Amino acid sequence: MRRASPVWVPALLWIAALSFAVLCLACGVFPRQASPEALRYFDAAFLARARARANAGYVNSGLSALVSFGVLYLFTRGTPLLGRPRLAQSFSGCVTHRGAALFGFVLGTAASALFALVSLPFSAYGGFFLEKAFGMSRIGFGTWLLNYAKGSLLNLAAYGAGGAFVAWVLFRFPGKWHLVTTVAFLAAGLVMSAAYPLLIAPLFNEFHPLEDPALLMDVRNLSTLAGMDVDKVLVMEASAKTARVNAYFAGVGRTRQVVLYDTLIETQSPDEIRFVLAHELGHWKHGHIMWSNLLSGVGVLACLTLFRAAFPAQGAPLRYRDLEAALLALLAFIILFSYISTPVSAYVSRRFEKTSDAFALSLTQDGESFIRSQVNIAKSNLSDVEPPPFIRWFAWTHPTTLERIHSAE
Repeated sequence: MRRASPVWVPALLWIAALSFAVLCLACGVFPRQASPEALRYFDAAFLARARARANAGYVNSGLSALVSFGVLYLFTRGTPLLGRPRLAQSFSGCVTHRGAALFGFVLGTAASALFALVSLPFSAYGGFFLEKAFGMSRIGFGTWLLNYAKGSLLNLAAYGAGGAFVAWVLFRFPGKWHLVTTVAFLAAGLVMSAAYPLLIAPLFNEFHPLEDPALLMDVRNLSTLAGMDVDKVLVMEASAKTARVNAYFAGVGRTRQVVLYDTLIETQSPDEIRFVLAHELGHWKHGHIMWSNLLSGVGVLACLTLFRAAFPAQGAPLRYRDLEAALLALLAFIILFSYISTPVSAYVSRRFEKTSDAFALSLTQDGESFIRSQVNIAKSNLSDVEPPPFIRWFAWTHPTTLERIHSAE
């Protein structure tokens, strides 16, 4: 497969990605004032502190993206300083099935290791030092670094497996590789959704079954009202690591579970916890994880189809340098496409959250508890209750706190 000369599509991706990163950074620089609406529910001191933390995070996120894109460009294009992987020089002869898979595995793991190293200082600042400075983190740097290493190793395995599979498919199915890859992605997403609660989540946190009899009764009552069969609610022991409160729904089929942070149970009233439970049951009721996987598959197909239009295939790659060129172009394309399509996935997530909010309000008929829960959760998490419009559009996966309050009012 010989790489054709790039056309306007890759250039447009680079421009859009860099522009979004700069706008994200700028959102953390320009001053903001609290609106009268926000001051109805939160005092000025809290809003100023939450804005300060959020602004630092926006700057860090924008800088991280810009540096990562710079490294991506150097890695895929090559410079005298960094060089180009040129792994093809280590592979002799014509491309074979096994050779293509091994080549893709090595390239994928190399890319993953590089980006883990590049993102380390930004992740450390945003995920540890900033959290520590604002009293949200309760762990030491060594523990944080261990968790980062675990996540990096999981990414390394995913990049390696993905690289091996895509390289093999490019060689084996040169005319239909994008379709085969999309189907494989959907299957892998389904497997990972099922495996996450059992294999991945326990690597980072401890869980135990919900034992509070009153909350268990609420689960049974809510599930009966909703016409659902729910018997697995877990408590995550988050208090040893963070002051944040949260809850989430994970898994598919028999691995489905609602998870509540122990910080949520300790700090929120029974009525507020009941609403959070109802919200998570809404995700379960409406099959949001399955829908997310399906829509992600559509996104993957769109990305790969666009790539084929920008880099027309010339048949199966016969030389390893052709395979390397194709994989490097695809790596850059996927990363850029994923970044600029963030607003699409964020919009879908916000729609899911609104649907679950509406489900919970209908199930509980308790708008007052909903409003109190949103206010208290925002205070516990030091949330930016009215983020800049660009940030809200670009990356906010939930309706803002004020938007959720308005939905109940």
